[in-house]
Amino acid sequence: MKKFLVVLVVLFIGILFAGCTSQTSTPATPTETAVQTTVATPVPTVVPTTVATPNATSNVTANVTAVPTPVPTPVPEKWITFTTTLTVTPDATVYIPAGTKIVWYNADPLKPHGIQAIGTQTNKYFGVVNIPYGGFYNVTFDQKGSYQYSTLFQPQLTGQIVVS
Repeated sequence: MKKFLVVLVVLFIGILFAGCTSQTSTPATPTETAVQTTVATPVPTVVPTTVATPNATSNVTANVTAVPTPVPTPVPEKWITFTTTLTVTPDATVYIPAGTKIVWYNADPLKPHGIQAIGTQTNKYFGVVNIPYGGFYNVTFDQKGSYQYSTLFQPQLTGQIVVS
């Protein structure tokens, strides 16, 4: 039994030394920690859109002499606006003095709008006009009278311009 105990002690000491000496310790390497970064989100910039209004053009070439341009007298304006609720503001009848410019403006980003002349008297100022979103169309009414029109895509909406 004594031999068995001696063998057991020797075996224990051998395992103890083997365990302590067989492993090599590696130095701890530092690990990188994540640093929170803030990325700026670009903000969209509104770019103005140029909308062309219909103009009469002519193919006639004329001899032009430089003449001083007189300062124009401001023309009074009245705005008629198409809205997203399929209405026209102001609706019904608009009263203006002769020489006033009426400006139809489409403020509806969902669809185009337009105006259509009703009758020959109104037709001499405009016929059928499509107005895209953000676009406008203007007419200066220089003669007294009553000018009726309907909206192009909602013909049930009509308007009248009375020039005095």
